[in-house]
Amino acid sequence: MLIILIFIIIMGCILYKVNIFREPYTGKPSQKVIIVGFILLYIILLAMKPNIVSDYLGEENDIYNKYLVDAILEGKVSIDIEPSEELKKLENPYDPNQRVWADYSFDTAYYNGQYYVYFGVVPAILIFVPFKLITGFYLPTNVGTFLFASLSMVTSTVLIIQIYKRWFKKIPFNLLFLFIIAGLISGLYVWNTWRMWAYELAIMSGYFFVLLGLVCMFKATDDEEKVNLKYLFLACLSMALAVGCRPTLVLASVLLLPFLYKILKQAYKNKSLKKTLLFIIVPYMIVAIPLMIYNYARFGSVFEFGAKYQLTIVDVTNLSERYKDIPKGMYQYLLEPPHLQEKYPYIYTDYSTEGHTANYCSGGIVCGILFFNLTIISCVFWYKYYKKVKDPILKGMMITLPIVGLIMCMLDVYMGGTIQRYAVDFFWMFSIVAMIIWFLMYENAPKESTKKVILITVLILIEISILINFIGTFLNAETNYLERFLPDVFHFFEF
Repeated sequence: MLIILIFIIIMGCILYKVNIFREPYTGKPSQKVIIVGFILLYIILLAMKPNIVSDYLGEENDIYNKYLVDAILEGKVSIDIEPSEELKKLENPYDPNQRVWADYSFDTAYYNGQYYVYFGVVPAILIFVPFKLITGFYLPTNVGTFLFASLSMVTSTVLIIQIYKRWFKKIPFNLLFLFIIAGLISGLYVWNTWRMWAYELAIMSGYFFVLLGLVCMFKATDDEEKVNLKYLFLACLSMALAVGCRPTLVLASVLLLPFLYKILKQAYKNKSLKKTLLFIIVPYMIVAIPLMIYNYARFGSVFEFGAKYQLTIVDVTNLSERYKDIPKGMYQYLLEPPHLQEKYPYIYTDYSTEGHTANYCSGGIVCGILFFNLTIISCVFWYKYYKKVKDPILKGMMITLPIVGLIMCMLDVYMGGTIQRYAVDFFWMFSIVAMIIWFLMYENAPKESTKKVILITVLILIEISILINFIGTFLNAETNYLERFLPDVFHFFEF
């Protein structure tokens, strides 16, 4: 633990004292090397971290990377696993209490006597199927998950830099760099790379495509006078692909509205509205039509992705009372403080469902996103700085990001429960809003001394967040993997 504290102190001194960090970010080679080097180091360290396979998975080839891939290659929608007679005879196979003595495939979707994979099909089509066709082998699910996690790290950094370059060019590099770190924190990458199975694959791939959609939309609107239609197409395609990874991410397309409003307004003036609309609608149709056909072939509904038919730890067909859980669940996801204990590692993961309805799932919460990234505290000044913004796109982002984030949080509580990894769906949205507010706060500071106070405050908040992340996530994670499987590594950090 002492090593981590020393690292935090050194990092703070470098960011505050070294000249290259004190000047604005201009994209000079030395600044780019620092960013690229930091991201690569982060990816390498994550790759070195042990990947623990969950007990119930067992086989190297699982329902996603093998059975789903085989089904796609064979032109089938169900997977080639025969349900047991015990399962077929159950009155309600989705009730875990009735399945106690039945042999069944856990976390598949079961419908009309067939098993299906309800995890998003897009990663399978984009990388798992081509890998099988080219090599003859099945791509391990953890490799695909880590690939999307790595791409997300790069893409979130690019998005943060784009926001900086468009609206906040005079802010020093050190403040930008701190929010690049905050961007990595908001991906919960350590949590999502302990057990890189289909859960984490769906989350990381969906997260990547949403970020990519926004990055492409920034590229599409770089020129004030002319829209880059190629990037507009890619932005909408990426957002559509996100839905094929994680269906609730259909809401993420709302984040494009501030950009699309300006684009369509400009297209109307230039008499190119029909052409522009095609570049928006067609990419969504390219993804939506096959997905709807696929859903209808499996579950008899174009809008059913299979989540309501999953065989999991709760009865997903009985969510009628779950709305009562939304207030507490959102509090846990957003604001709940770390769960402290006297003994090492001092923070523990809470799996309790006390205060929730009987059919509620808690996959473990260390703390709310506020404490994983303490810079989110700036959101209390949202209205004050929202009024100062003149740019319509930035103003629109300040509205859409928190609204979509809150709705996503609500949906995660209602449909999934409180599970730390799910926070990735909305965590980054609040991190971006917080960053924008801090940047506006810095720009509007009347004195240099006030700007120094802002910088030091952000630095301290990020450093405390790093410490909470390390203890709460690395030393705990889901089901305390490190302590269970690598006790020597776990106790190495004890003091």
